[in-house]
Amino acid sequence: MRPNSILMCMMLAAGTLLSLPSYCQDMAGATRLTNNEEFERANTAFKNLIKTNPADGKIYFYEGENFFQWGYMDSAAAAYRQGILKNPTEPLNYAGLGKVELYKDSAKEAQHNFEYAKVLCKSKDGVVLSKIAEAYIHVPNMNKDLNKAIQLLTQALNLDPNNADICIDMGDAYLAMNDGSNAVTYYDKATSINPKSVTGLLRLGQLYSRARNYDLSFQYYQKATQTDSSFAPAYREKAEMLNKSERYDEAVAQYRKYLQLNNSLDARIRYAEFLFEAKKYKESVAEIQAILPKDSSNLILYRVIAYAMYETGNYKDGLVYMNKFFAKNAKGTVKILPSDYAYQGKLLSKNGQDSLAVEKMKQAMAKDSTLSAELSSQIGSIEYKDGNYTEAVKYYQIRTHLPQPTVNDYNALGRAAYSNKQFAKADSAFAVITKYMPNLPLGYLWRARSNASLDSTDCSAKPYYEYYAKKLGADTLKEKSNLLEAYNSIAYCFFINKVKDSASYYYTKVKILDPENAQQKAYFESLRQPKSPMKKGGVK
Repeated sequence: MRPNSILMCMMLAAGTLLSLPSYCQDMAGATRLTNNEEFERANTAFKNLIKTNPADGKIYFYEGENFFQWGYMDSAAAAYRQGILKNPTEPLNYAGLGKVELYKDSAKEAQHNFEYAKVLCKSKDGVVLSKIAEAYIHVPNMNKDLNKAIQLLTQALNLDPNNADICIDMGDAYLAMNDGSNAVTYYDKATSINPKSVTGLLRLGQLYSRARNYDLSFQYYQKATQTDSSFAPAYREKAEMLNKSERYDEAVAQYRKYLQLNNSLDARIRYAEFLFEAKKYKESVAEIQAILPKDSSNLILYRVIAYAMYETGNYKDGLVYMNKFFAKNAKGTVKILPSDYAYQGKLLSKNGQDSLAVEKMKQAMAKDSTLSAELSSQIGSIEYKDGNYTEAVKYYQIRTHLPQPTVNDYNALGRAAYSNKQFAKADSAFAVITKYMPNLPLGYLWRARSNASLDSTDCSAKPYYEYYAKKLGADTLKEKSNLLEAYNSIAYCFFINKVKDSASYYYTKVKILDPENAQQKAYFESLRQPKSPMKKGGVK
């Protein structure tokens, strides 16, 4: 076969395969499977091609590319080396091997392989130059060299100006430099050269998604799937974009379409994450439980299932998985997120390990202040439950100083301050409730109690007890004990101020609610025996 025949097959991969020679059909189909992220099927296709064409070095290169995109770098290197062994004059395999070395931070060895690839093609093969450039663009370490990549791609385009894939690489280089304008120019050029370039459409969608122009991004992803309904990455990226814009149910639906085309374990793991983000916690747990017997090495699974189990109330098993995540990640293979400490803390709390729970929650807050709103409330709740009222006040107060505190937050702060005998602070917290929810009886009741505790002799609690009774309306039976407290306190205030009719009125209300109530009995007894002292009652 002529040297350029495989390249020709790849360029035609997006079109019909029926009119091509058999070998070209197989090659185009195999590379299309790689581009479609159907790596297992592509691997089988390349193995079959190698059986029929064992001396063709290019096949080994594209087999290596399939392994590389699949995430198996060592297998990719083995394929490139086998290609060199079978055909030492094929430059692409040296470019591939150099890429692996660059990713492994062996820059010197990478440079040697790149230079040899250029020598073999006399720097006159645009595809070889573009493959070297791709390595410099996408390597995730300090070996990234975007200027060198652009130099190589400029040279490649001079040799092959109508190569859509090289235009896409140039767009990638500019995008990596945060030059969106030039990136768009080259992506547009790629789709102009080849209107059926689904990769070009995909890149435009990714670019606009990155710019948070989700509507335009969605249009390009739609166009890609309309051009090739089997192009899996477009469904995945569409799902990711919808997920970013918090359209979680739509994101899950798109990812299901992606799974129909690429049901790999990696894809299913990401799907489980999507389910979690869409608050489909039970489905997320079920998906991960189905994956774990096939792949128990992926630490992300333990993280997500622990999170999801917390959300479904399965705290015992959730803590088991959370602990497994940390134990298996002892070497730091996966970056620990602040949310990992947060969920670990919440799970520990639900399993009765409060001290350790608070420690983990504080750790999470220290690493990510955006978690403070939720976790400060949780810490406050734990400390309040354990009787550590000073700490409870501290963390509830942190919550009320953060954006969008709720009535429940102020209620919790007020209760904690009241229990800690910080009655003025308690009154201030409950005052916020009466201000913003004036029809809620609760705020008035606790303002009354706080003021009564500040000074039981000045009747400062009386107006709040009166508001409480008034706002309570018809719910007297449910609030009987609190209402007795209010009526007794109001009545006693009238009594000590010698307003007999009003005192009698409220003590009568007490008597109706509770004929055996000691305070009203003492009052009415005092009327019969005026000189008898009466004890204050009704204030907790």
